Amino acid sequence: MLLFCIVNLCSCEKFLDAKPTNVMSHPNSLENLRALLDYEPPIISSFAGHGELASDDFILDYTGLSYLLPYMKDAYLWEDRGIEGGTWRAGYNSISIANVILESLDRIQGGNQKTRDQLRGEALFLRGWMYFNLAQIYCEPYSISKENNDLGLVLRYDSSAEFKAKRSSLKETYQQILEDITNAVDLLPNIAEYKTRSSKLVALAALARIHLFIENYEMAENCVDEIFIIKSDLLDYNTLKTNDAIPINLNNNIELLNFAESNTVSYLITHASTVINPILYDMYEENDLRKLIFYEPNNLGMKFKGFYHGVKTSAFYGLAIDEMYLIKAECLARKNDVTTGALFLNKLLHHRFKSGYFAEKTYLDNNQLLEDVFKERRKELVFRGLRWYDLRRLNRQSIFAIELTKKVQFPNENKTYVLEPNDKRYTFLIPIEAIDIGGYEQNPR
Repeated sequence: MLLFCIVNLCSCEKFLDAKPTNVMSHPNSLENLRALLDYEPPIISSFAGHGELASDDFILDYTGLSYLLPYMKDAYLWEDRGIEGGTWRAGYNSISIANVILESLDRIQGGNQKTRDQLRGEALFLRGWMYFNLAQIYCEPYSISKENNDLGLVLRYDSSAEFKAKRSSLKETYQQILEDITNAVDLLPNIAEYKTRSSKLVALAALARIHLFIENYEMAENCVDEIFIIKSDLLDYNTLKTNDAIPINLNNNIELLNFAESNTVSYLITHASTVINPILYDMYEENDLRKLIFYEPNNLGMKFKGFYHGVKTSAFYGLAIDEMYLIKAECLARKNDVTTGALFLNKLLHHRFKSGYFAEKTYLDNNQLLEDVFKERRKELVFRGLRWYDLRRLNRQSIFAIELTKKVQFPNENKTYVLEPNDKRYTFLIPIEAIDIGGYEQNPR
């Protein structure tokens, strides 16, 4: 009955709704709360794929483009019209579940304190992490060096279906994100029993990513250092079978911190018309094993197969140790510690090249190291939703800003689409349905 009620919650049509059933409104035991958090679809599969569709790592021909759903085509060509609302709805559905957990913990008395702490920590992490991922799609990039008076998200602190609120400021949104996930760290176990649950490692990795994106490099590095005290092992790609359909999976990927995915881009991954951008593929050196483990040829070019969670029909949107090495190297480069930064980057690459073929890299200045870190982020973290987020944050620095172009050969003409750095289209429109129901202010165009 409890799971049935959750399914009802997932299918509810309001954009900021909450508890549509009495069971969902009033869970009466810690076991009920555990069941809510262990029901996986709204917890691990609600991540937006819009940025992946809009990024420059993949190319679709006209045939592939013509089969896309309208909102996917809009995202790919940077012509978003706000017609897709499922991502917004799914994110706020997960936030409502988190709020139900937090409210219920305040109401339900007794029970094991360790269990209560873990449930509270998982709920706080879920809420903060969903806010962060929604902000990457629907809000302007945030930086600790800016005033950040731009529009933020609609912040929900309870699960009432009667809840009404305007959009917060961007600063308020990130204050809530950081508060939720930071508070979760000390409540969670170091390592979760299951990869679908959050843990201290997962929360720290999320904070490392967030602080990197908002340019708080000192805090990002501190989070990585805490992670490496507990876990720092890298997967040696020399131990993988490069000819396997999916060389990396849940059984052999020791780098995996948590399991999360985006089903939004499953079509993009599996369709025969989707090929890797040759510019990206040509970045890999001859003896880089990622060329064999991440890609395979098809009739049109190179096809992606390097699913980091071992699921072929969805994109991996979780957190992993390899990303932490890249964050550490970037943070060190940002404070001009080029020598140490190179050590962390080289250690990661040692595990990616054929044994005996990797030559350690040295750098004369921090900009050289940063350029290589950004290249390795693109090559290592491919199809994890991060390319779009990196473009958004690096556009703020003119030395690293990139103009994106996409060319499409239509039946009667060839068209070139251009996205300039810091274009307003780097922020997607709030879904029209949400605007109509909630009366929220729309993102500028």
